[in-house]
Amino acid sequence: MDIRQLRYFITIAQEQKITSAAKKLHMAQPPLSRQLKQLEDELGVVLFDRNKKKQMTLTYEGTVFLKRAKEILHRFEDAVIEVQELKEEVAGTLAVGSTIYCAALMLEKVTQIKERYPHLTFNIWENEPATLLELLESRQIDAAVTTTLIKSDTVQFKQLDDIPCVLVLSEEAGYPCGDTIKMEDIPSFPLILLRPVNGKGVYNQVMNEFHRLNLEPRIVCECHDSATLLSLVSSGFGASILPVTMIPVHMRNHVHTVHIENNPFIMTPAVMWRTDSYLPKPVQQFLDLF
Repeated sequence: MDIRQLRYFITIAQEQKITSAAKKLHMAQPPLSRQLKQLEDELGVVLFDRNKKKQMTLTYEGTVFLKRAKEILHRFEDAVIEVQELKEEVAGTLAVGSTIYCAALMLEKVTQIKERYPHLTFNIWENEPATLLELLESRQIDAAVTTTLIKSDTVQFKQLDDIPCVLVLSEEAGYPCGDTIKMEDIPSFPLILLRPVNGKGVYNQVMNEFHRLNLEPRIVCECHDSATLLSLVSSGFGASILPVTMIPVHMRNHVHTVHIENNPFIMTPAVMWRTDSYLPKPVQQFLDLF
């Protein structure tokens, strides 16, 4: 048994078909079938149930072995990264994720890491907190910045400074507004609210607070894409209530941010990472920036 066979087995388990696994591994089907048969013979168990549709379903023994095979493969990959980092030049890929509300904060740190490691490439995700946790646990990303803490035995958190939400307006729209505003005055503005597809976000907080104060907001658009929302705001289509960290640096000269008196919209972000694997130097330094 070797690492190569473990990779084959894991890929077959993921694809659930020999043909699909062979295609993903860029090899012919017969050699892959032989490798699986050799592995089963060596272990003395059947790892997959085969049905007439050529579907491969893990047996109980296969399910147990898959968990251990992944652990071995992850440890091996961590060892390779750790040894390679003994060289002076750091390369590879840093995979990080963020919720919509923390994207600008994350990208600011990514830019700093890029300056330190010019040969590094990046894989960046934007998603809901629960999905980011899944990506972390499946090792598709190395770290994530989120606004919702989700408990997990395999993930560690570092809580960051609170982030206030502000009223964001276009500089050119000519809305009469100073540097601060009361909640009671916000309904006079046409609002564009960012509504997440899953989970809770600023949208829920804003609507609940308006309801609590018996205020009727003038919502002209519910948006499901952060980039589109920011473009609409900067064009003067309407105003929005957003965390300060969501406004990209390159847009801050095109919008006006107004602080909300007795602000009820405060977010507490956190950066999270896996506790059960080696942290490469770029990941360590990315985390140190927070």
